[in-house]
Amino acid sequence: MDVIALLPVPEAIPAPRHVFEALDIAGFVVHLIFINIVVGGVFIALASRLRDRGFTTGGGAHGPAINSIPTALALGINFGVAPLLFTQLLYGHLLYTSSVLMAVFWILVIPLLLIGYYCAYIYTHNDATSPRLSFIALCTLAIILLYIPFIFVNNMTLMLHPEKWTGYFSNRGGTMLNLSDSTIIPRYLHFLAASVAVAGLFSALIWRRRAANGAPSASHNIAGGLRIYAAGTVVQMCAGAWLLLSLPRDIMIQFLGANAAYTAILALGIIAAFASLVTALRARPAPTAGLLCGVIVLMAVSRANLRTAYLAPFFSTGNLAVTPQYGAAILFFAVFAAGITAITYMLKMTSPKTGRA
Repeated sequence: MDVIALLPVPEAIPAPRHVFEALDIAGFVVHLIFINIVVGGVFIALASRLRDRGFTTGGGAHGPAINSIPTALALGINFGVAPLLFTQLLYGHLLYTSSVLMAVFWILVIPLLLIGYYCAYIYTHNDATSPRLSFIALCTLAIILLYIPFIFVNNMTLMLHPEKWTGYFSNRGGTMLNLSDSTIIPRYLHFLAASVAVAGLFSALIWRRRAANGAPSASHNIAGGLRIYAAGTVVQMCAGAWLLLSLPRDIMIQFLGANAAYTAILALGIIAAFASLVTALRARPAPTAGLLCGVIVLMAVSRANLRTAYLAPFFSTGNLAVTPQYGAAILFFAVFAAGITAITYMLKMTSPKTGRA
């Protein structure tokens, strides 16, 4: 069967594609930081609880970071809407198709996310009064946070393989997954390891702030958070190397010199990751955080480049028709600015410094 014939006709876009590609990457970076804090924080908390036989309260050295999970989850969900919409705008005819093919698993993300959101609050608000309930909520949230990114990885890779869509004719129940893709496991592990690393660094940054107020054991806790960051980063690098080697050869070589831009961006990301590892081992949280932000941006761009390389035989965003609707764009940015202002105000009002947290 002709693969091109399987592709739905894409819709026109209301502005040049570069605008939406940049917004997609920017929104994804912000979303990813918050979600990394949540996922990594949950697994750090779970490891701490299991080490203490399940029911020790307080979260230990990472308690302040763990208590931020409900807020980070809410922000991560909200900041995840925009990049998903931009992805749908540019690749909707692909993403909608892959979503329908795995509809059962995809639609489950919504109710599970709602349950996970409640579990986050149950965990943090019952930690001292009902540690068993808190532990059960934490375990439930951990399972949900293992499921959701796995489904996202499947969907975001299935959309890149229109040639696999013929599987619909033997599976019409909406339960297709892209399990035969050699990149699924390394992509998944790369995300999980990155999450633990970011959460460890987040904990170190919180203790760095507390150290300025003379908090006891702050330097010890900063070092502990940075050790978690370093360990997570090493695992992430191994998963990244595995992912690179798992790519089809014609795509892999584009990131190994055949495409100068792709290679340079990936190389800069790797160099920045190694540099952040060095600063973490030297117990310098602020430079580590700065380097990490650079790594996330560069890797998000590499992710977009990888998507472009996969789809090159079938589709290019450069071929999308443009029907200008600049009024809608102005309205979007106005609402976006108002939303950021409101979120900043709410975070300020609920910060521990105000005594409302």
